[in-house]
Amino acid sequence: MAPSAINDTPLASGRNSPKPPPAKLWSVKEPPFEGYRRADTEGWARSNHETAIVIDNGSSAVRAGWSFDSKPRLSVLPNMARYRDRKLNRTFTFIGSDVYSDGTARGQSKPVYEPGSNIVNNWDAMEGVLDYCFIKLGVDGKNGRIDRPIVMTEPIANLGYSRKSA
Repeated sequence: MAPSAINDTPLASGRNSPKPPPAKLWSVKEPPFEGYRRADTEGWARSNHETAIVIDNGSSAVRAGWSFDSKPRLSVLPNMARYRDRKLNRTFTFIGSDVYSDGTARGQSKPVYEPGSNIVNNWDAMEGVLDYCFIKLGVDGKNGRIDRPIVMTEPIANLGYSRKSA
């Protein structure tokens, strides 16, 4: 019998030799889509005209809640996607991790902040993120105003022009 008939392992022949298996397999992480989140109306019902809405406006997450809560009720990624579907003739807006629920929205995603900094460069996206926070906190703004004080943080040593733009 020929030697190749006995041994099934191919011999290393240089350029076209089989590659060794990888040392470790890395799995691809799924996008952080958390699913549909209902509006939380319990906080609005418990609040009164002196209860503040607290918004921590961070570059990695925007957290929002009520002043009587010990931890934020809502944590949202600061990005937004908006696109128009021509077949349905509708405009879709995705905020936070909802951006990862739709393939077209992923491509249209726009961050609120400049990459690597705490400076807001997309005020339309920031407005969308804040609107989303108010809706999910159950804030009723049907009369065009919110009858609650709002406490909102900003980064340390924020630039003057960024402060004026808000």
